[in-house]
Amino acid sequence: MRQSSDDTPTGPIGRQAQQARPQPAQASRRPAAAAGGAAGDPTRRWNTVRNLSAVVLLIGAVLLPWNLYFGIGIPDSKTALFGVLGAVTLLSLVSLAVRGWLRIALNVPYLLLVLGFVVFAVFETIRSGGTVQVPGGVGPGAWLGISGALLAAQPAITGAAEDDTYGRWSGSAKLLGYASIVVAALSFAFNLFWRVRYALQGSSGASEFGNQNIAVIATAVVYGLVALAAVLVASGWVVRATNASRLATIALGASTLIAGILVWSLPIGRDIDAFHGIAQNTSTAGVGYEGYLAWAAAAAIFGPRTLFGYRHTPSTDERPWRTAARNGLLLIALWCVGSVLMRATDLAVAVSLNYPFSRYDTMTLAGFDLATAVLAVWLRMNLADASVSARLISSLSGLVVTLSIARVVVGVVLAPRFQEPPDGGGWNNPVYGNDLAQQITSTFDVVLCGLALGILAAAIITGHLAGRRLRRQQRRAARARDAKPRVPTGAAAATTRIRVGPTPPPSAAATTRIPTGAAGATGTFRESPTTVIPPSARAPRIFRGDDSVTRQIPIAKPKIYRPPQDSP
Repeated sequence: MRQSSDDTPTGPIGRQAQQARPQPAQASRRPAAAAGGAAGDPTRRWNTVRNLSAVVLLIGAVLLPWNLYFGIGIPDSKTALFGVLGAVTLLSLVSLAVRGWLRIALNVPYLLLVLGFVVFAVFETIRSGGTVQVPGGVGPGAWLGISGALLAAQPAITGAAEDDTYGRWSGSAKLLGYASIVVAALSFAFNLFWRVRYALQGSSGASEFGNQNIAVIATAVVYGLVALAAVLVASGWVVRATNASRLATIALGASTLIAGILVWSLPIGRDIDAFHGIAQNTSTAGVGYEGYLAWAAAAAIFGPRTLFGYRHTPSTDERPWRTAARNGLLLIALWCVGSVLMRATDLAVAVSLNYPFSRYDTMTLAGFDLATAVLAVWLRMNLADASVSARLISSLSGLVVTLSIARVVVGVVLAPRFQEPPDGGGWNNPVYGNDLAQQITSTFDVVLCGLALGILAAAIITGHLAGRRLRRQQRRAARARDAKPRVPTGAAAATTRIRVGPTPPPSAAATTRIPTGAAGATGTFRESPTTVIPPSARAPRIFRGDDSVTRQIPIAKPKIYRPPQDSP
C-alpha cells in the first residue's frame, strides 16, 4: 500500500511513530530553555539579589556600633580593631566572587570576630556582676555583620533539590537556636542570683528584710521570666524544620536588623532603649543579645532557600504563611501580657517605696498593652479559620501594626522620669543612659512593630491577593474551555465509523496483493510494490490510493478498504 506525501500515516501506531511525533516539541523546548538560562534564569537573579544583600549588610556593619565601647560614633574606639574589622569585611566581600569551600573559608574570620565579641560580652557580664559597671553587650553592627557573612558564605542556589546541600546549614541554624536558649537561661539565672544576693546583702535577720529587698527580688523575677519566655518562644522557631517556622524566623530576623538600625540612628533611640539599641544580657534590656544575634543569623541561613521557594505568591499552599503569622501573633501577645505584668510590678514597687508615680499613665500604658494582646490572640484564633472574611483579617492586622507602633510612642511619652537624674547609672554617658525611672519599652518593642508589618503582609498575600489570583485562574480556565476545538459531527464523523459484523471477514489469508497505479502516457502499466498484510491482522485496513498519475481515487478523506472474500 503506497501513500502520497501529503497523507497522514494510517498504519498501526508503533514505537517509531511515538518517537517521531514529539521531536518538534523537544526541538522547540531546547532553544527556550537555553534562552531562559541565558537571559531570564530566576536562580541567577536570586543569587544576585542575595549577593547584593550580603554586600549591603557587610558595609552597614562597619557603620554601626559593635558594643558600648567600639564602633563609629563611640568615643575612644580602638583603631587596631577597626583595621581587623576592615580586613575581615574585605575577605567576605571577596568570597562573593569565588565558589566551593573557598567561599566558606573566606568568611570564617568574620564569624570568629563576631564570636569574639560575644565571648567578651559574656566575660564582662560575669566580671561586672553585682557592680555598677555596665558590660559591653553586642551591638547592631555584629547583627548585620553575621547576617552578611552567612549570606556570603552560602553556596549558589541552583533551583534543584538541594536538601543534602543545605542540610548542614539548617543544622547549624538549629545549633544557634539551642545555644540562644541555653545562654538566655544561664543569663536569667545569673542576673537573678546577683540581684537576690544584693537584696539579701546586709540583712542579718527578718527584721531588716523590708520592702526594698522584696521589690528588688520581685522585679528581677518578673523581668527575667518575661524576657526568657520571649527567647524560648522565638528561638523555638529556629530549631523547628517547618516552612512556617522558617518564614517566622526570617520575618523576626529582618525586623531585628531594622530595629537595631533605627534605635541607634534616631535621636529618640536612647529614650526607647537606655542602651541605645546595644543589647545587654537577658532581663537587663528586653531579650538581650542571646536572642537578637541568633535570630539575625538564623534568618540569613533560612532566607535564601526558603524565600526562593516562595518567590511567587503562594498559589498552592497558603498554610505556611498563615501558620507563620499565627506564630508572630503569639509572640506579640506574650510580650504584651508580659509588659502588663512588668508595669503592674513597677506600680506596686513605686507605691510600696513611696516613689513618684502616676496611676493614670501606668494604666494607660497597660491598656495599650492589653488591647494589643487581646487583638493578637483573636487574630491568632481566627487565622486558622478559612471562612473568616479576608478583608476583616487584613484590617485587624493593620490595627495590630498601629497599636504596636502606638505602644512604643506612649511608652516613651508617658514613662515616669526623674526630675533630677541620679548620679551614676550612665545617664550622662555619650552613648547610653536616660532619665527614665522605669525602662520597660525597649528595642524589642520596635522589633515587634516590624514583625506586625510582616503579619500584615502575610494576611494580604493569603487574603486579597489569593482571592484575586483564584478568580484570575478561574477566568483563564473558562477562556481555555471556550477556545477548545469541538469534535466534528455529521457526515464527517460518519466516514470514520467501522461496522463490525457478527462474524469477522475472512481476511486471514496468507497474503493479499493489492495492485495500484495506472497506465502512463506511453501505454505501459506502472505497478507499485504490493503490501503484504500479515495473517494476524484480522481487523479491516484503511486504504489510501495514489493519485499521483491518474487521480482516479480521491484522497480528501480516508476510506476503509475490505479485501474480497475468497471464492470456493
